[in-house]
Amino acid sequence: MTKDVEQIYQKIQNSIVMLKLKPGDRLREIEVSEQFNVSRTPIRDVFKKLEQDGLLEIHSQSGSFVTKIDLKGITDLMYVRSSVEYQVLLGLMGKLSTADFDKMRSYLTCQKELADKNATNTNFANKYFSLDNDFHQFIYKKANQSHVLDLLNNNFPSFQRYRFLTFLRDDAELNKLSDIHFAMVDCLEQHNTDDLRNIVYVHNYSGLTGIDKVKERHPDYFLDD
Repeated sequence: MTKDVEQIYQKIQNSIVMLKLKPGDRLREIEVSEQFNVSRTPIRDVFKKLEQDGLLEIHSQSGSFVTKIDLKGITDLMYVRSSVEYQVLLGLMGKLSTADFDKMRSYLTCQKELADKNATNTNFANKYFSLDNDFHQFIYKKANQSHVLDLLNNNFPSFQRYRFLTFLRDDAELNKLSDIHFAMVDCLEQHNTDDLRNIVYVHNYSGLTGIDKVKERHPDYFLDD
């Protein structure tokens, strides 16, 4: 893809991940090409990439539609992410300053304040999702492993959409997630390797604990079991 076409792909992918485009929504090549003022040929390439990502279904007769979320494979990716994140955090122990810990806790405090206000709409989830990304990007950047996080995020956009939906939970569930994040930072600051592994595991699997509530609230977003 050229740089311009890559930007179009990223914009559409983000719209799907952040639910501006919902499962079942139809994308038409001619409308998208007019929107971005390009020919239909690069849009076909964008659609094919989105299909490879699992975000779009292309039917030659009926059109192209945003997919529902398939939870198969999500736990496998969580296992990989948990292992990677644990190693990244271990590598940071003893290398962070007081200002670094203050910065991480500032992201978490903002998340907690958001959760206390509203946890039921996509506007809220967008802000919470952004803060969550900032928190993790800060950690990986400090570890000089930003490319690893980019690899996990960019190659698994379906997982990013799943993550986004997990933030559409009640404030009690989201506060539990905040507590896990705070505990993770505490372990780093205290050089507590014994508890860190378990906390990272719980952190990466915590998205599953409230997914039933999300599915009840948004059944049309998920494939049937």
